[in-house]
Amino acid sequence: MDEESLAFLIDEEEECTKSQLAPWIIGIIDDEPLIHQATNFALKDIEIDGRPLNFLSAYSGEEGYQLIIDNPDMALVLLDVVMEQDNSGLKLVDKIRNELNNHLIQIILRTGQPGDVPEEDLITRYEINSYKTKNELTRSKLFTTIATGLRSFKLLDTMEKSRNGLRGLIKASGYILQHRSVNEFSREVLLQISRIFGISNDCIFCISTLPTNGPVSFNVSDQKVIVLAATAAYDKYVNREITSISRPIFVQASQVIAAKQHVFNNDFDCLYLSTPSGWEGVIIVDQGQKLPQVDAEFLQIFCMNVAMGLENAEFFSHLNKAAYKDELTGLNNRAGFIEQATQKLKPKLKQHSLYLLDIDYFHQVITSLGYEFGNLILKKMAVTLVQLFGDGTIIGRLHSDVFAVLVVNSKLQAREVAAKCSRPVLIEGQSIRMGLTVGMALTKDGDEYVDDISKLIRRAEMALHVAKDHRRGSGEVFDKSYEQESYQSMMLLSDFRGGVTREELFLVLQPKVDINEDKVIGYEALIRWLHPSKKLIPPGAFIPSVEKSGMYYELDLYVAKALCKILNKYPGLSVPVSFNISANSLNHDSFVNELKAVFVEHKVDFSRVEIEVTENALIHSEQAISRITALYNAGFKIGLDDFGAGFSSLAYLLRLPLHTIKIDRSFVADIVDQPKSLILLEGILAIITKLNKDIVIEGVETEQQREILAKLGIDVVQGFLYYKPLPVEEAIALLDVD
Repeated sequence: MDEESLAFLIDEEEECTKSQLAPWIIGIIDDEPLIHQATNFALKDIEIDGRPLNFLSAYSGEEGYQLIIDNPDMALVLLDVVMEQDNSGLKLVDKIRNELNNHLIQIILRTGQPGDVPEEDLITRYEINSYKTKNELTRSKLFTTIATGLRSFKLLDTMEKSRNGLRGLIKASGYILQHRSVNEFSREVLLQISRIFGISNDCIFCISTLPTNGPVSFNVSDQKVIVLAATAAYDKYVNREITSISRPIFVQASQVIAAKQHVFNNDFDCLYLSTPSGWEGVIIVDQGQKLPQVDAEFLQIFCMNVAMGLENAEFFSHLNKAAYKDELTGLNNRAGFIEQATQKLKPKLKQHSLYLLDIDYFHQVITSLGYEFGNLILKKMAVTLVQLFGDGTIIGRLHSDVFAVLVVNSKLQAREVAAKCSRPVLIEGQSIRMGLTVGMALTKDGDEYVDDISKLIRRAEMALHVAKDHRRGSGEVFDKSYEQESYQSMMLLSDFRGGVTREELFLVLQPKVDINEDKVIGYEALIRWLHPSKKLIPPGAFIPSVEKSGMYYELDLYVAKALCKILNKYPGLSVPVSFNISANSLNHDSFVNELKAVFVEHKVDFSRVEIEVTENALIHSEQAISRITALYNAGFKIGLDDFGAGFSSLAYLLRLPLHTIKIDRSFVADIVDQPKSLILLEGILAIITKLNKDIVIEGVETEQQREILAKLGIDVVQGFLYYKPLPVEEAIALLDVD
């Protein structure tokens, strides 16, 4: 290497030492080489605002145009007006402003001829900073002109970067706020940091799991800060709690959360975030001193946008959780169970078993012991299911006391699940064994694979209903015949609605007989249905379906209207006629008033009828008892039907305003052959007699039964021994009335 080259390197090294800031790039576009040399010589070693000057040369308009294109950071250009053509300089100005759309670069026009001054409108139109003759630009004036132009460029460049920064923030806010998932939101935040601030360093984003000022209170000890998003170097720590990670960046995150303020040092740049509801977050950039160079206002706006997005995303996450989680048990609710199960069944590779578990007589339990005790039972049941089925199982509480469990490759039959889940649980110091009935359905049934979880649930529900009808405390697996029965029931209900409209349903009367005088002393009105194509449909074939479908209310009012028509047709009918009302109708607020309105409309006195309610009506709610009392106070006679067939409670006999108690046929069936049945019946009759209630025994079918009842002092019976249900005219004829 020669001495001249060595000297050049030494000078370059000294220059670099002198200033570490990037130089100002200035273009000299002039066709006179001497101008280039003079300008360089005059401003050699000059710095403006701590930055050296770097002059680049071009000797024509075309060369100058390319020079500006090749150096987009050029701050200022010294431009000769007259070069290869008289207006070459002005043409280049037009290209700079209009073709390149560069309005930042400062343009100083120079000319060797004082008379070649462009018009004022051209100076304004092309944003020309200064126009000087070459003779005017002495060293001091040249320095002043360039310094003024560079500072103008710096101001305009800062403003442009501010505008671009604001645009970037607005655009980033749009990206950030459109993400409702907290994980998506946090990943987008890190992506936007890289885009807006040009940061390629590794970053992490950590947030708290609970709000300090949220709508739900929590224990401070429950609060955690977890890693929600990270770039490649820290990606393996995502979803972990920061206190469990010993690496410096996570230790720093804990310190920032504790200090609740931004931290900038040589190792990390840390942005602290806080939302109105009290969620906290921290964004940390590894190898710091990048963010402090960002305009403070931009940084604050960015943090505000991120905090707002964090608030929205966290609340959406909580709402999403509420939509899919059962608050009481912590299990999936129906929506959450269906969502997870749908994903589980998609591959269609394995056999899955769906169990629906119903707690037996749960409603009776909460009626007797209260809802709080019922909630404890539900929580215990949730724990039992999790312990029994373990990980990899989807468990949910579908509604009330019905749980669902989806298990892959299970070998447990429905009855086995019922037995295993019916084990005793300790509640408030008491060991309680709750019975369970289970319905089961399989994804693979023969050649069919059911991947629709809603259809699978329907099948399991059918099996559950069959199990409850046949034997509570056990279980049934779905059979395709259940679906056919369900379809037939649906078609029957469709026909029933039409039958009500067309008045195909009618009443028959079964006499009540005084066995001492063998005479009719009353009737019970019973519903029948004459279908146009299926002929006579017995009540047992459609009443249960009507009850399940919710049409019982309509049916009860239909029966009341039909009975009123009979009573008006036979005004001489002096004995009371009873009719049944559904247990469920008593749960409707409007039922009492609507029932009274029927009799008022038909001008039938309330005392001419007796309303029969079953014991099952009484165990549903206190409302049923209050509404029975309201009917009694209105003037209706009240009878208790099927006493002893359900969950008999003698307390009801004290609380209810009853005229008559009808003993269920099950007590009469065995009194001839079973002495214990007779003893039980005697005891019940003794209690009711002392309470001064009328008694009717139903289901009397043999002479031996009648004789025993007569000896027990029974006066009124109902049964096939005397009369089956009869057409109205035939039944009324037994009284000899008009």
